[in-house]
Amino acid sequence: MARHPQINHMGFTGSPEVGRQIASECGKNLVPVKLELGGKGAAVVFDDVDVDNTVEQLVGAVTLNTGQVCCTATRWLVHQNIWEEFVAAAVNKMSSIKIGYGQDSSTQMGPAINQKQKNRILEYIEKGLSLNAEALLEGGSAEVEGYPDGFYVKPCLLAGNPDNICAKEEIFGPVAYLIKFSSEQQAVEIVNGIDYGLANSVWTKDDERAAKVAETMIAGNSWINAHNLFYHGVPYAGCNLSGFGGGVLGADTLSDYLRTQSIVTPV
Repeated sequence: MARHPQINHMGFTGSPEVGRQIASECGKNLVPVKLELGGKGAAVVFDDVDVDNTVEQLVGAVTLNTGQVCCTATRWLVHQNIWEEFVAAAVNKMSSIKIGYGQDSSTQMGPAINQKQKNRILEYIEKGLSLNAEALLEGGSAEVEGYPDGFYVKPCLLAGNPDNICAKEEIFGPVAYLIKFSSEQQAVEIVNGIDYGLANSVWTKDDERAAKVAETMIAGNSWINAHNLFYHGVPYAGCNLSGFGGGVLGADTLSDYLRTQSIVTPV
């Protein structure tokens, strides 16, 4: 389709690998293209938040569709002052998620899409642990009564340094990686220290700080005190390995480009 001479605009949502191919083919025909690709979303949680409410929303985000959402928050940067309280609440909430058949009304998290994806999730957890990540809540394969062949996995919470593979690469599953931080500058440096740039969020009661941090993070979209909220008619795309919106004019500098691409959504 991307090669077809009668196509005059192209939009694609998927992996960076396929996105490169589509962009290349569109480039040959000088066709504008919008790419919404992979992500490794960060949630920056400051020490003035309502911990239980923030945990509930982030657990809901990372277990939505069994974590198979490119823009979801899978890196949780938590201020050192609330680290222990936040971890305890997150483990308690995450471990209570009911795994089951997707059309059962009591199910809170269904299966991975197929065996290949289930294996990918489990392999990433193993790699992360082998590289010194700490298992705050062990993941692994899950058994659901009546569905012995289902592709079920347990939600997982890991913690450690930001250079761990599970903090840098997209897993596409219900795995959150927690990183402790002490200052705004440190948090932003960690958030911007990977190749993706799709969707992040900031959690704080300080509106000025929220706006400042949200605008400094390199991402197509930044939410404030929310994650995975979408408004019809608002542009949505990423930057870096997460794609681009296309059609940006007059972006002479990186800061100009990011300013035209970033959508900061306060809630």
